[in-house]
Amino acid sequence: MGGHGTLCPVCMRRTAQGRCAEHGAWKPHQLLTGADRRRTQREQWCPYEPAAHACPRCLGDVAEVTAGFSCIDHGHDSNPHGPFRVDELLGPSAQRESAMARSRLARRNQAARSGGHALPAIALPDPARTARLVAAAAVVAATLAYLGR
Repeated sequence: MGGHGTLCPVCMRRTAQGRCAEHGAWKPHQLLTGADRRRTQREQWCPYEPAAHACPRCLGDVAEVTAGFSCIDHGHDSNPHGPFRVDELLGPSAQRESAMARSRLARRNQAARSGGHALPAIALPDPARTARLVAAAAVVAATLAYLGR
């Protein structure tokens, strides 16, 4: 994607020229890339505890550098996150909303990988214990039948 993304950092939807219909305008370096979205799908988002400020692309911790704030977690990759000005970082409420959207995306991805809608696994009882219970019930039934005659 050429270094700059096309997805809103809060709702993860496509933007039109950097503008999300729901969350407004974003700077090109704040928008999520396809790689950011794929990384999001592989991570766990619940429970999520917001910080005072977070990287808009990955919700990671940020540290102050000479040019502003850079993401600590993803500053080493080929498309580093930052530097951001303080007003370009996500606050706690936007972080919560973004974490919920990312969690939904991760769950959908996991459901698609597992073959769609999987039925919950039913734990069957131990066969030896089941045999003992059936034998005990048969003894009780036989005893009641004998006493009833």
